[in-house]
Amino acid sequence: MSCHRNANGLSGAIIAFLVVFALAGGVRAQDFGYEGRSGPAHWGEEYARCTGKHQSPININHVSVKQNSYPKLEFHNFNVEPKAMLVTNNGHTVLVKMSFNEGKAPRVKGGPLAEKSSVGYQFKQFHFHWGENDTVGSEDKIDNHAYPAELHVVLRNLEYPSFASALGKDHGIAVMAFFFQISSTATGGYSNFTSLLPQIERKGQSVKITRTFPLRQYFSKDLSNYYTYTGSLTTPPCSEEVIWMDFRTPIDITEKQLNAFRLLTAHDDHLKNNFRPTQPLNDRPVYSNREEAPLFVDSSAGERTPHFKTVFLVTLLAVVLKDDDLSEA
Repeated sequence: MSCHRNANGLSGAIIAFLVVFALAGGVRAQDFGYEGRSGPAHWGEEYARCTGKHQSPININHVSVKQNSYPKLEFHNFNVEPKAMLVTNNGHTVLVKMSFNEGKAPRVKGGPLAEKSSVGYQFKQFHFHWGENDTVGSEDKIDNHAYPAELHVVLRNLEYPSFASALGKDHGIAVMAFFFQISSTATGGYSNFTSLLPQIERKGQSVKITRTFPLRQYFSKDLSNYYTYTGSLTTPPCSEEVIWMDFRTPIDITEKQLNAFRLLTAHDDHLKNNFRPTQPLNDRPVYSNREEAPLFVDSSAGERTPHFKTVFLVTLLAVVLKDDDLSEA
């Protein structure tokens, strides 16, 4: 009987140890950073996909980029104001999630996404990468040039019912990437956005915003020109088969606004240089689209909003016709 109790006690201790070990491993596997033992050089030790052959970010050499003609990009509901916006310092980045009324979530169709999904990709979240100074910060580079920061807009293929089910699947995820450049004035909603960052100074802090801007306000003005390639998520689990679109016109941000990101903290230190080094291209093709003005579609009105170039041409045509009418009178 005594031996039986000891066996039970021993097996119970073993089970308890295994549970604690598994939990500890789970916590460690979910934690990553950008320096030292938790940095990108060690991600593959916990996340096997991070050692894959089609990883991001990359350096885009414009000389070797191939030209391609894609269908026109369609941006649905990108001018729709969200109900609320949650901004979080998760210790790795500033993560932004938006909530929308039913049927009003932003979606993207066309471009390089067209051959991967007929129903398009839906907005999931956006986040940022930045450097401690203006010479570093972006993840993708153009001709070995790094920008001081980069915006990633993450999208889910609507052929999958959830983000988790799309993760790691064939073209389940797409990322729209935008570089930042220092300017005297800022693009869209960044003045108000960066003024809120002191409220999430520490890891784990969040702020909910009800006075919001449409998603379009966080992009650069020109969405006609972009590079595209197949890569991966740039953070663990580094899932591949991600469609990347790097828009060539940067977003304008002031030095003061960018410094608001650099003042955020994680693990008792400033959250800075949260970018992964570029990965080998491994013979992957990188394409550049032939310029095609995108369409903006507002589902609430059911009408398409043409690009500003289209508006200009229509206005010019109206003026010409009016002048012709006056001359004939």
